[in-house]
Parts: sequence; C-alpha cells; structure tokens
Amino acid sequence: MGNRDLLRVGLEEPPVHRLNLNLLYPLDAILHAPTLTEAGRRVHLSQSAMSHALRRLREHFGDDLVIHAGGDQHLTPLGAALRGQVRRVLRDVDGTFNFALSFDPLANTGTITVAASDVVEQMLLGPVVRGLLNRAPGLTINIVPLDADAPHRALDQGAELLLLRADAALAELETLPILTDRLSCLIWTGHSQLAGRVEIDEDCYRAARHVIARDERMPVFASDRRAAELLKARRIAMRASSQTALPAIVIGSDLIATGSSWLFQGFAANMSVKVVAAPFAQESTPIVAQWAAHRRRDPMLAWFVEQIKAYVALFPGRLSGRDPAPL
Repeated sequence: MGNRDLLRVGLEEPPVHRLNLNLLYPLDAILHAPTLTEAGRRVHLSQSAMSHALRRLREHFGDDLVIHAGGDQHLTPLGAALRGQVRRVLRDVDGTFNFALSFDPLANTGTITVAASDVVEQMLLGPVVRGLLNRAPGLTINIVPLDADAPHRALDQGAELLLLRADAALAELETLPILTDRLSCLIWTGHSQLAGRVEIDEDCYRAARHVIARDERMPVFASDRRAAELLKARRIAMRASSQTALPAIVIGSDLIATGSSWLFQGFAANMSVKVVAAPFAQESTPIVAQWAAHRRRDPMLAWFVEQIKAYVALFPGRLSGRDPAPL
C-alpha cells in the first residue's frame, strides 16, 4: 500500500478516541447524583477515584461539567446537555453487550453476591440455593450482611442483589416486590398463660416480659400509633444476638418475642414454639429485590431472581407485586 493509500485510509477511518470509554459510567453518575460522594457510591468507586475521573473528564471536554457551591452541585450548560445523551449512550452500550448473552445453569459458572437479613437468608435463600445444587452446579451464592439502616454499604461490599424491606429500599435501584410478611408473636408451647390461645390481648402483652433481637427493625406504624406505643412500651428482659436465636430463648419460659411471622412459622414447624397473633392490627410488609439498572439484562442474575420468584410462588399468600422492566 502506497503513501497515498495510507493517507486515504487515515482520512476515512474515525480517529482513535483519546478518552477511556469506561469513564462513561462515572460521567453518568456525576451528572445524575447530588454529590461526588454519592456518584462514586453508585458506580462503586472511591472518593479519590471519582475525583480523578472528574479531572480527566473536565480535561477532555474543556469544561467544568459540575460546579460545587454552597454545599450544592450545579451542572454547567454543557453538563446539562450531556446528561440525557450520556444516559442514552450507556443504555445502547449495555443493550449491545448483553444482546446475545445467555445463562446455561448446567454449563456456566459464576458467583452472585446477595445482601440479605438473617431472616431472608434462612427462610428464602437457604431453600432456594438448596434447590439449585443440582440444577446449577457451577453457581455460587455469596451472602453478605444487610444493614437495613444503611443498605448502600452492601453495594460497597460488592452486592449485586439486595433483598430487603421495602421501607429500606434504595430509590436509585431497580425494584421487584418478592413477598410480604407481617408481625406476629412467638411463645413457648408450654407458656403458663398463653399455651392454649391463638392471640395475645393488649393487657397481657403489656404485662409480659419480652425478648428482642439486637438487629430488630419494626415497620413504621404511620397509621397505628397504638401499635407503635405497644412496641415501645415492652418490658425487655433480654436482647438476643439475632432473630434466629429467639426460639432457643423462648422455649421453657414465659417470654414473648415479636417479629417476622414468616420466620416464626418456620420455627414452629420444627420446635416447641407456637405463633400467636399480636395485639394490634397491621398491614403486610413487602420484601423487595433490588439491583442496579446496568445489571438489568445480566442473564445469570435474571435467572437467579426467577428461581426466587418460582420458590415464593409455591406459597401464593406471600407473593407480592408486579415485575418492573425485565431483568
């Protein structure tokens, strides 16, 4: 090929991009998040890494993109113009690279990191994973603790899927209702006063001594102040390490535990404890699955969520909600 041909090819081919395309994800986060710290959390990058990314982006565009003043973040005109464009590009990129992906549970290997409470781990993930041992021999499920007061910390630990109460869900993540739960009371089958009863009245509940879990997180009773007051007025005799420790403490005593009806029913099926109705009316509490938008078409994650839904569907009374956009 002569010099003239090389020149023509050089003119016809697009120039090599100077910008690392991986910076599209930090750019999208910076343009949509209220702070640089929050932007870093959304794409799992440290503060220093995000500062470096923003510096490179500013150099590339020759523009500040975002300006921080008085504790607030403001987009420059160019930043505002890029906001929708970058989001559309990322959707196209994700669609392109996931278009032909598929997950064969018998042949493929992989790991999914799930953040969940001990209740969800024991009552949902345990049975689901046991059912997958033969159907997906190469799949590993890694479970990390979920702090319901700060669920975003699980994302920092690499969680790809969150299973948590709807009132603790993160607004920026895709959300799918999985099941519903409600509060009930757990007592020993030999309880001196309540052994033959199916519910506890308010007077008995106030007079009793209670055991609670240190990680206890009760629903917000916006419309039932009496329920909130009863829970607050409990005479606490012991604080257990977790909800899974409650039955061993209740057995042989007149202590009352208040918590997940779903979990307590599991205990009652195998131990000398029984579930009785709490002395207050309440709505069901939704438990949801959450994942980042860019994982929407991850075939392995989608397949695993389908297995969770299939398991919950075996118990129609617990199924809740409608699907979001396909995972």
